[in-house]
Amino acid sequence: MSFAAIRDWCIRALGGKPPLSSARAWIAMAASPLATTAALAGPVPEYGHDFVVIGDPGNRAVNQAEGPRFFPPYATDDFPPVGRVNYRYRMTRTEVTVGQWLEFVNAYAPYYDGPTNWSEFTSTWIVFDHGTRQYRALEGTENYAANMGWRYAARYCNWLTNGKSLDQAAFESGAYDTSTFGQNPDGSFTDQLNHNADALYWIPTLNEWVKAMHWDPVKNDGEGGYWRYPTSSDAEPVVGPPGVGQTNAGTGEFYDAGAYADVMSPWNLLDGSGGLSEWAEDATVTLYSRLVKGSSWSLTTSFDAVDRLLIASPAFPGHGLRLVSAIPSPLSLSPCLFVFISFRSKRPPRKGTS
Repeated sequence: MSFAAIRDWCIRALGGKPPLSSARAWIAMAASPLATTAALAGPVPEYGHDFVVIGDPGNRAVNQAEGPRFFPPYATDDFPPVGRVNYRYRMTRTEVTVGQWLEFVNAYAPYYDGPTNWSEFTSTWIVFDHGTRQYRALEGTENYAANMGWRYAARYCNWLTNGKSLDQAAFESGAYDTSTFGQNPDGSFTDQLNHNADALYWIPTLNEWVKAMHWDPVKNDGEGGYWRYPTSSDAEPVVGPPGVGQTNAGTGEFYDAGAYADVMSPWNLLDGSGGLSEWAEDATVTLYSRLVKGSSWSLTTSFDAVDRLLIASPAFPGHGLRLVSAIPSPLSLSPCLFVFISFRSKRPPRKGTS
């Protein structure tokens, strides 16, 4: 794929101002083959995460009416399509929480050699307790969305892929090879760009994230289409506390993950707006940054639009993680679990989502 087509897209699409990082950013979507796993023969545990299956493989990409920033004059004619995914996958209903991240922090702590309370590793809400010699979450924050750097998000995926083993190797390979993590003299990074094809858990690709948050197979009288916002709506989410508004985007207020329980993507995912902006796997071509999607407690709802992108250094600690996972084989699931899944959704099943 030619990356000349997307040169300076971030600058033009955001009104001439580069977001968060280098003004030389070129978006690298689908730079190398991605996993196309339909189903694995063995189990893929949930480890306490609430996974939702994203179906309708082979959906179309965002069109110009739905996402004008992906087309001229913001992007060149051969800008790669966004949102099409040719396989079924699972994504967590909410972002990884502080409590879930705390387990990882204490597991990896024996191998961690950075500053004790460094939010790239610990998140904002986790601190080291010198009395117990363990990390702990600040009281009342356990169900907040956890923030972290991209590289520690990758280690979290490695750890899950390796069955939560406490051996150091379990954190350093599996989904991503951390031996590649580094920086060139010019500031670009050397990190592996895409997850391994046999990974069980990984950071969402841009296409996976956009599809899960915006694609609705029954929109437009069953033809399918993308909602502009990740709330199954073409109108910006209403800002306000849970029970009043639809998001905390830009408010500076914090709430538990899933607090806006009735505000969902077409696939019944929560917190697509607000909470934290979320890491994507995709990198900029100049390899200074990774892509980021969505608004947060500090970023307004304008960043929720399907065609709005941010970029950030992989060491930046301000974004959250929504996991993607391979789908286990039906043979590894009991009939009782299928019955449970069929009644788990808060919405009726949608047509064409198989």
